[in-house]
Amino acid sequence: MSGRGVKQASWNRSSGRRARAESAGFSLLEVMFALTFLAVGILAVASMIPAGTRGVTQSRILTSGLMAAQVKLEQLKGTPFVSLAAGTFADTTSVFTRTWTVTDSVPMAGCKKIQVVSSWNDSRGAQSTQLTSYVSK
Repeated sequence: MSGRGVKQASWNRSSGRRARAESAGFSLLEVMFALTFLAVGILAVASMIPAGTRGVTQSRILTSGLMAAQVKLEQLKGTPFVSLAAGTFADTTSVFTRTWTVTDSVPMAGCKKIQVVSSWNDSRGAQSTQLTSYVSK
């Protein structure tokens, strides 16, 4: 009598020997190696997540600084030429300090150079970005 689910050796008629039943599946050792390699791979990927998050945060702040400078530059470019006073000026938003300089007759008479610098502090220290444009009569 044979029990249910139990594999038994069968008699091989051609050779006269008992043949072992072929095992199906993986051995415990193979499973342990596969799980170890999988764990090492997952840990390697997981260790990169904080670096990616830092990069995204720094890019977001840089983009916001550029946008603060761009908004001011567009505002100054929209000012009538005669109302655009020469000099250096500054204002502060919640995070950014914007400084702009208007210079007369640069690069030639009848032109004004507008330079806007947006500055801020982040985890890497003091940061800034600069935009320059020219307007004419």
